[in-house]
Formats: sequence, C-alpha cells, structure tokens
Amino acid sequence: MRKSLPSYRTTHLYWKQYQSFFPEGVRLDVNNCPEEEWWESHGIHLHIDRLLVPESPIKIMFIHGAGGNGRLLAPYARMLQQHGYEVISPDLPPYGLSYALHGTRMNYELWITLLDALMEREYEKDGKPFVVLGSSIGGMLAYHVSARNKQVKGLIATTFVDTSDPHMRDQIAPNQFVSRAGKRMMDLFPGVLDAVRISVKRVSRMDLITNNKDLTRLIMNDPQAAATSVPLELLRTFLNKTPEVSPDQFSQCPVLLVHPEIDPMTPLHFSQPFFDRLTVEKECVILEGAGHFPIEQPGLRQLEEAVLRFLRKIH
Repeated sequence: MRKSLPSYRTTHLYWKQYQSFFPEGVRLDVNNCPEEEWWESHGIHLHIDRLLVPESPIKIMFIHGAGGNGRLLAPYARMLQQHGYEVISPDLPPYGLSYALHGTRMNYELWITLLDALMEREYEKDGKPFVVLGSSIGGMLAYHVSARNKQVKGLIATTFVDTSDPHMRDQIAPNQFVSRAGKRMMDLFPGVLDAVRISVKRVSRMDLITNNKDLTRLIMNDPQAAATSVPLELLRTFLNKTPEVSPDQFSQCPVLLVHPEIDPMTPLHFSQPFFDRLTVEKECVILEGAGHFPIEQPGLRQLEEAVLRFLRKIH
C-alpha cells in the first residue's frame, strides 16, 4: 500500500506562521491556499502548488531560492492570481515537500531538467506559454531554464547570482574559506563528499534572507525551508554551473529585474554585471525599502506594479 503523501494543508503547517508578514489581501489560510499536486519525474516526487485561473492567457512559474520552497512564495502568487494569472510553484528537492526516489542523485542540473520538463508537460496540456519568475538564486535558475525552454516568453528575477564567477562565490558564502577551500575539496573528492548532507545555513548567509528578524528566524527554523540539509553534490554543481547561453547571446525573451533596494544578502552590484550584458529588451526596477525577501512597502507595491506591466506586454 502506497504511503500517504505529505501536504501543506494537513501535515506541514509551518507556512501559516508566515502570513502575518504579508498584506492582509494576499494572506493564505486553509480556505484559499493553493491546490497541491504531485508529479513523478526524473527520479523525483515533485510537489507543486497551483493557483488555478483557467482563463489565464499565460502561465507563471515561480522558482524559489536556497532556503525556500514554493509555499513560501504563495502570497506573491496569490497577488498575481487576483489579477487573472495562473501560477505554479514547485518545491525543488530537497526543499519543501518534494523528495528523491531511491537512488536518485540531487544536483543543480536535475533542478534545471525538472523545471524544463514540468513546463513541457504543462504546455502539452493547454498550450499556454510561460513567464518564469525566480526569487533569490531562483533568478539565475530561471535564466538557465529560459535559455533551454522555448515556451518561455518572459523572465523575471529578483537577482542574478552567477556562481561561475569566483568573486561572486566569495560574496555569497559566509567566508572565503567556505567559498574557496570548501569548493576545492568538493571538486577534488566528489566520490567521497557528494552524498554528505549539510545545513544550507552553514554555507550561505541565510541570516540576511530578510530584513525582519522574526521572519528570518521563522525561515531559518522551518524544516521545509532553511533548516533543510542539502547534499554537497547539489552545492558543488550549483557553484560550478556556467550559463549554457552567455547573457550577450541570450535572445529567448524580454527580462525584468525587480531588485530589492536594501538587500544585504545579494546587493544590486551582484546582479548588475550580468544584467548589463543582456542585449534583449530589459528593465530594472528597484524596490524601495525592500529586503532580499521583499515584504516592505513601497517596494512590495512596486514589485506588483512592475510585474503586472511586464506581463501585460507579454500577452
């Protein structure tokens, strides 16, 4: 007999504690939370949150970052649902409720492959094109997926963190020992170290994920978010990922960068070199007063307005 699947609605309720940090109009409760789906692909049991809008002309895929999950982004997704857009938010394993089937190795390439395959599956069902929206390191992941999948008609990111740049690796790690010596060890001994799991809090500056100490504490203690441990293979392949298409050769779709103004985790100068190299139609909007996880006004309102303007140009 197959075991019952975990659920944010019934068995994992940590997400409820986040709602008070969002405006009342987009808060979730058991009556308006996303529909939950499961899809087995590439050795992963993938959990997907869906905010359904059958008449939506396009579909938006939210991509979370390290220390997050799809449900953490649901209030932002609800904001877009209220404007007539359907949103899907997968949990990237091992975050959220998604998990690997026996023998499946989790690495960064698997993340890209899963998202690419999920979009193809969705497109085959209804023929709706996609806009991908990546938060934190999900921004660069959204770029990698957009460079690979022809159904993507728009790319939105809160930041672009290109870890193929060693200086960037120094800046996102808690210290240079982790970014340099740690990476060298992982590259030299993958057969020994790849399966070792480590808390994401030990290899990133997760204490800067928000500018609100209470919300940061919640995320860092959430067993489906920053309290998750990740295999070193995922970290190693993330740090070694080079864009398959360089930004000056990227031609798939227009790009919107909605960058928080007060983001000590990934300041604007992290994203600026990559963004400047893009030659497609592009726009950068600075979210005033907002932190890495943007909950502050007027930045949150500016995020909504900028994203809606961008989406209306797409369809």
